[in-house]
Amino acid sequence: MSEKKSAKNQNRTAYKYDPKYHDAWVFSLAVKGATDDEIAEAMGISRRTVMRWSTKKDDKTGETVLTSFGEARRAGKEQADAQVVKKLFDLCMGYDVEEIEQIIDTDKNGRPSIRETTRRTKHIQPSVMAIMYWLNNRSRQTGEWSQRQDVNLSIGNNEQDVLIYFPAKESDDDE
Repeated sequence: MSEKKSAKNQNRTAYKYDPKYHDAWVFSLAVKGATDDEIAEAMGISRRTVMRWSTKKDDKTGETVLTSFGEARRAGKEQADAQVVKKLFDLCMGYDVEEIEQIIDTDKNGRPSIRETTRRTKHIQPSVMAIMYWLNNRSRQTGEWSQRQDVNLSIGNNEQDVLIYFPAKESDDDE
């Protein structure tokens, strides 16, 4: 095991944290959706070092607070998450996309030239799966759109509740 660890650590260089350099780097990785493990691998450090660089103890209160590295990491992840939420929302609502079709001819010398360009707007229909995912997760507390049904039964005189889960029925046509 120690041979495996030492071989793994041979690829890593001991880095001293430099806010000017590492903060921008962690943001650029996080905004692209990199996980903490991927950030560590890209920087040539351990995941533990990523966590250590992300927080510190406040001198006055003793509370754990984010460092500039941690703030950059958090901001990048929040921006990436916001982009994903926007795309999920677009999938739920449907969206328009512009398609461009070009007919290209070549002259007698073999140089290409555009003969005709056609632009058209195509509507992408909402995705039922995206809508189900959205509603299922957004209404988690109320259970209004949950795919799981809870049924409470009272048994005997003790009035103990028994929770029974029925799987969501996919379709009556399957029978």
